[in-house]
Amino acid sequence: MDNSIKKILYLGPSGSYSQIAMEAFKERLGIKLKAEDVSSITRIIQQMDKENDIIAVLPVENSIEGIVRETIDKLITTQNDIKIQAEITIPICHCLISKGKVEDIENIVSMPQALSQCQTYIANNFKKNVNLVSANSTSAATSMLDGKDETWASIANEFCAKLYDKKVLDKNINDVKDNKTRFILLSKKDLGITKPIRTSIAFSCKNESGSLLKVLEVFYKHNLNMIYLESRPSKKVFGEYIFFADIDKGYDDIEHALNDIKEKCEFYRLLGSYRAL
Repeated sequence: MDNSIKKILYLGPSGSYSQIAMEAFKERLGIKLKAEDVSSITRIIQQMDKENDIIAVLPVENSIEGIVRETIDKLITTQNDIKIQAEITIPICHCLISKGKVEDIENIVSMPQALSQCQTYIANNFKKNVNLVSANSTSAATSMLDGKDETWASIANEFCAKLYDKKVLDKNINDVKDNKTRFILLSKKDLGITKPIRTSIAFSCKNESGSLLKVLEVFYKHNLNMIYLESRPSKKVFGEYIFFADIDKGYDDIEHALNDIKEKCEFYRLLGSYRAL
């Protein structure tokens, strides 16, 4: 780890799954850095744009909800050379948290994704008119309970309940039990994490017939296994898109192929070559 790195950012507030991922990164890399929670993905990237001595942890993909669009959009559009250095996958185990009892609950607050991931549990255990309230994060939802009565509950993780001194009424309430989120570690500097096994790129093609096919033919020609492909609006011209792709090899193994891809693109960006921890 570069000794000039002074701080690690994560998507807050305290008690979020991003904090759990951040602590896992620190443990597996053996690093001791001051941690700082930041209120949004956009603010984290903005802070990284301005400062050189920080690294950050962001969610990038959930096994149910798919790609975290804000993370990808900001990585693609940032003017600085911020790269993915490593990834880690964290199990998502939602809990029902409240001051009261299950039979008291009339209002449930959490981030929209968590509410969606527990919709069958909510339908089976609460009245049809239960009030579902959106929050910016599961941890923000749990902190809100301080100002609410016993008819309110949040959906968050067990670590969050302990942090905010709240009762867990029920555990593992996810509709899909094998729910996981992939988090990435970002830095402007090479952190020296060796043996990358995955490479992420972003690219766009000319808005004409066959242009994407020409790029995909390069993947086929070089026998590249593209394990993820997502399109995002370019936000410049309606109908134009930027593609985000994950390839299951490290950069050194596919440099020649990536150069061929770059030649056929209007826009190309290497987002990082990294490994899972």
